[in-house]
Amino acid sequence: MFILVLVAVLCPARTQTHPATKTAVDKEVKSLLRKDLLQAKKQEATPPKRNIFAPQAGFSRSGAVALPGRPLPPVDFQAADELAAGDETAGAPPVITVNLRYLGFIESPRRLVGLINFEGRAMAVVEGDVVGDGIRIGKVTREQIEVVLPDSSTRTFPLEGE
Repeated sequence: MFILVLVAVLCPARTQTHPATKTAVDKEVKSLLRKDLLQAKKQEATPPKRNIFAPQAGFSRSGAVALPGRPLPPVDFQAADELAAGDETAGAPPVITVNLRYLGFIESPRRLVGLINFEGRAMAVVEGDVVGDGIRIGKVTREQIEVVLPDSSTRTFPLEGE
């Protein structure tokens, strides 16, 4: 019974051969996009609490603080650069500090292995080992160890302890 009803409803002879003309109401199709959500709404940003671009003398000083509703004070970057350049000595390279202690050595038939404490880490090193950012072991002897810094200068550290 159900099949007969289904065949009668879906029979191609009963369908219209000519589609009906659409009226003006049928032609007006709603868009799938909600255009009201696409329009950007203007929002006022709160003023920054400090100026991250202002030059600072050290890490302990905070930047200039703006009061709510008022802009930050202007910064003269050229004057700040000149002031910073005047503080440095012209031509003097930056001083590189190395926290290294030569604690001892192990002698083998092939080489001399140095025992060092570099920035709190105990290491066994041989000539040519890199122990830090551009810091390389130059020469290991029984009395001292030579370290080559990134600027190609060398420093020697004597054996400690005895």
